[in-house]
Amino acid sequence: MEKEDKEKKVVKETKKIKEKGKKKNPNKQVLLFTGIFLVTLGTFFLIFFSGYIAISYSPLIRNYIVENFDEGYISTEEEGKRYVITQEEKNVVEIIEEAGHSVVSIAISRLTLSKEEGLTDKNQNIGSGFVVDSSGLIVTNQHVVSDTTADYTVITEDGDEYSVVEILRDDFNDIALVKVALEEGEELSALRLGDSDSLLVGQSVIAIGTPLGEYAGSATTGIISGLHRSVTASSGWFGSTAKTYEDVIQTDAAVNPGNSGGPLINSLGEVIGINFATTSGADNISFAIPINKVKTRLEEYRTYGKFIRPYLGVSYQMISEYEALYYTDVVPGALVLRVDPSSPAFKAGIARGDIIVEFGEEKVDRSLADIIQRHNVGEEVELKLVREGQEKNIKVVLGELD
Repeated sequence: MEKEDKEKKVVKETKKIKEKGKKKNPNKQVLLFTGIFLVTLGTFFLIFFSGYIAISYSPLIRNYIVENFDEGYISTEEEGKRYVITQEEKNVVEIIEEAGHSVVSIAISRLTLSKEEGLTDKNQNIGSGFVVDSSGLIVTNQHVVSDTTADYTVITEDGDEYSVVEILRDDFNDIALVKVALEEGEELSALRLGDSDSLLVGQSVIAIGTPLGEYAGSATTGIISGLHRSVTASSGWFGSTAKTYEDVIQTDAAVNPGNSGGPLINSLGEVIGINFATTSGADNISFAIPINKVKTRLEEYRTYGKFIRPYLGVSYQMISEYEALYYTDVVPGALVLRVDPSSPAFKAGIARGDIIVEFGEEKVDRSLADIIQRHNVGEEVELKLVREGQEKNIKVVLGELD
């Protein structure tokens, strides 16, 4: 009996010692869970960074993710290469690519004499233009082809050269139509014309041309910054001749010398204007002639083979309200300086010294020439003038400018 009691006592003491030892050692379960957590965390970061590296350095994986999971970007393939761009960028790229086939450089032929080459005939790029009719009709600025004694050449995006056989000039709107000689059955790619009467400030635009006469097919982007602007542009030697253009488009798309005559294009790929002027001493201010003015000239050319422009027959000087305050019997309007003896103005009785204050019920508070161009050849217009302080109403039938 004593022996059994002793054995029980030994077992009981041994059990107490073991339990006491357990209390002194760290919890094995805590160590186990900690180990599992660290291994899991390490595995997660390994997978994450492996995926990041794979996406960063594998175009195929990146393009797949872009195409299937990111609506803001798309992938496109050009000449065997894949690019990831936004839908907006893709639209601009496609417009520039398509329009580039129709945008041309205008070159003037000049005879040069040098000791090395002797007498040579070289082409020098002086401006831009764009095809509006597949038969070889091209639009540019009048000031680009203003030299009536020079020979001009049109150069396409592919480097093909075409001789110019006919030029129609509208110096009032700075528009010119250039006709080139094509081989039988040959056609050029023409641009679509938009509606410049339906524009909003803030619309995206693209300007394409040959800036500085060297970089053919250059493109810049921007927005329409303003509408119905009036701008005075200089031309001739040392800017000796200045002319004011009314109702033009202002844009912040970069336009440089050589861009003149190139198209201003909207986000639909339609031409809405002709780039023709920029400013000196200021950045991001350029101007374009509304394309609807060109449409009118195109219709005239296709119908009559020439431009049809109304003609009054006076030389004048504009008098502002501020200037009129300093003189007696002087009112704001167009002061007639000279009347052409064979003009509609002379036949109607308009005289030197008259001040035209209204033309066709429109107040003459801006360029009279611009107001006249809004009327048609053969149209009878009533105008109001001031002669020696007295108002007088006169009717005149507009003629055609030769």
